[in-house]
Amino acid sequence: MFTRSVIDARRMLRIGFVTQDMKAGKKLRECIEKKESVDLQLIDSKSVTAARAPRNFGIFVYDLEDEKKETLGEFDRFMRERPPDIPVIVLSPSASEDLVRWFLRLRVADWLATPLSPGELLAACGRIISQTSSQKQDLRCLTFMGARGGVGTTTLAITAALILSGSGKKHASTCLVDLDLVSGACADYLDLKANWQFDELISNPARLDNHMLDIMLSAHPTGISVLASQRKFSDLLAFDAEVVTRALDLASQKFDNIVVDLPRFAGAWTENVIAGSNEVYVVTEATIPGLKIARRLVTEIIEKFDGEVQPRIIVNKYERSLFGSGLSGHEVNEILQKSFAGYVRNDPRAAREAIDRGVPINSIKSRSVIVRDLTRILKGK
Repeated sequence: MFTRSVIDARRMLRIGFVTQDMKAGKKLRECIEKKESVDLQLIDSKSVTAARAPRNFGIFVYDLEDEKKETLGEFDRFMRERPPDIPVIVLSPSASEDLVRWFLRLRVADWLATPLSPGELLAACGRIISQTSSQKQDLRCLTFMGARGGVGTTTLAITAALILSGSGKKHASTCLVDLDLVSGACADYLDLKANWQFDELISNPARLDNHMLDIMLSAHPTGISVLASQRKFSDLLAFDAEVVTRALDLASQKFDNIVVDLPRFAGAWTENVIAGSNEVYVVTEATIPGLKIARRLVTEIIEKFDGEVQPRIIVNKYERSLFGSGLSGHEVNEILQKSFAGYVRNDPRAAREAIDRGVPINSIKSRSVIVRDLTRILKGK
């Protein structure tokens, strides 16, 4: 969902081709590499173990050369130890009824008879990927980014995570991801330790798996999980985007909701994160400069993604003076037009106390206007 081509933000089809016949596999790869947005890598099935199963693929294609006992035994082991969320297509010259039933028990996504053309293989992979993606459409990913500093982006991101998480029977697993890798404040605002250890992943992002992700998540008493880092100001941020996108891909498989606090400065992963989000909110304040900057940022994002991403603007810390000073609702609408998502009224005392105590705003004030206004925006009202 987040590991995309930085050039055009489209999903690349990454195929892990499992075969013992590397010569034939290389010929297939040479044919497929001519296709755009397709990456096929050859894998020895014995290299896939529970301890180090590769996760950077959208699908596995397993070349089952024969029906010998040892061949089927190795395939059974592979199916048990490969990442269970990655679908598998099996290739073989033929398949008996008993073998097909066994494939069903192992939850094989599809079986294809060989020989077949590269086009037929890619079509089958695309069909399975589409079916798998449609099953994951319940995932909701919200990204918040500030038009300028000090507009309350982190407060809204935290509040959104708590709103989406809910409570009781309606509780939905939610992960708050702080991508301001140097000065991010999500963990501090919630009085949590930032456990996202980048130095262990920069040289080899593929090391990150579900178990390591669980270790790096910080759990808040409200039920939300927080993925945040605390890097020194002098630490370089010039590392592969996969360090970030792989973590988000794993989180998207684990949680019902993901809320991203995205910094204003661009990183190698910024485009991937925006492209992978269901909703993007630009947070600003009710001043002429703040509204203009937000509108310009939204326009740039729409143009960058050819209209596929349509960010919306939240006017935060909104106050309307009794004497009519400040911008009117009509003026705000005139500046922002269709990109306007809504107002979040100012409640400085509740927000400040929540930050100082490391608790959510609704713990300080159960009916805070911040929570009510943001809930209305997230529900599309």
